[in-house]
Amino acid sequence: MQLTEAVMIIMVTGMTVGVPLLGLTLRFALKPVVETWLRVREVQARGQVAAGELEGLRARVAHLEHMLDRHGMLEHPVTRGTPEPRELPEHLSAVMRVERERV
Repeated sequence: MQLTEAVMIIMVTGMTVGVPLLGLTLRFALKPVVETWLRVREVQARGQVAAGELEGLRARVAHLEHMLDRHGMLEHPVTRGTPEPRELPEHLSAVMRVERERV
């Protein structure tokens, strides 16, 4: 066997085994970086849309809290900067509370 044949055998074997191993190594090394980058981009894209949705959700939650507080179903009353006058039906007094199932 000549020197050139030995070098060629070593190079072909090295490339046959080395290239797939290099590819697997790069895949496992770069996968977390790429996934993190994609998640950051996804969160940024959702953040732009969520800003408008957030105000709508805040308004809905405030309305639901107001309705629950109005019907006496809130366990911990919500304190606000400007307290709203509590509306009671005429047939219920402020002392009398109706026990309702908590949902």
